[in-house]
Amino acid sequence: MGQRTAFLVKRTYWNGKVNIRLVHHQWGIGRVMHNHFIKAFLEMITNNYYPAKTLKDFMTIIDDEDSLYEEKNFRKDSKRIPDIFDKKVIKRYFSKTDNNNGGMIINIKEQQSDKEPCSLKIEDLKISFIVGDEECNYDYDLDKYIGDKPFERLYTGEEYVRISCNGEYAYPEFISMWNGFINQYGIKEVSDSKQIENELVA
Repeated sequence: MGQRTAFLVKRTYWNGKVNIRLVHHQWGIGRVMHNHFIKAFLEMITNNYYPAKTLKDFMTIIDDEDSLYEEKNFRKDSKRIPDIFDKKVIKRYFSKTDNNNGGMIINIKEQQSDKEPCSLKIEDLKISFIVGDEECNYDYDLDKYIGDKPFERLYTGEEYVRISCNGEYAYPEFISMWNGFINQYGIKEVSDSKQIENELVA
């Protein structure tokens, strides 16, 4: 039982090495993934001194080994490092999970350095959300999805919470808090709607 989701987390460490984790979450609908991310982010920016910690210590999201579906490490400048916002990559990874409600994608990069830093410094952080089949409209008579298909469109945090469970958890107070949070910390959201907005502005 559960509204099954997953986190796809790509961490680029200070030395250029990359770690990608696919972490299952049994009940990640609504605001649950947002809250996990906020908790992990705040721990990261307030708990990176004495003893010194780097990105390797953070953004594991869930430490339960039973929830870790896949983990890969890549050498610096490896040509095999995937773009986790690429739709084909997203479908390949998320198809490996027991998942019917989508997930959250996190791409975080530590400031590059020739030697291990004394404290954590983040150079770039991008996030996105995707929906699963339960949030998509499937027409059984036509035998096809009407509108968006599972794992094929990128959403902002606000868009996801409005779609998940038909917006049951999309309280205005939460949406205001979420948008204020990502703006305050300069967290970039990657979504198809933002790409369209940028194209229209250009």
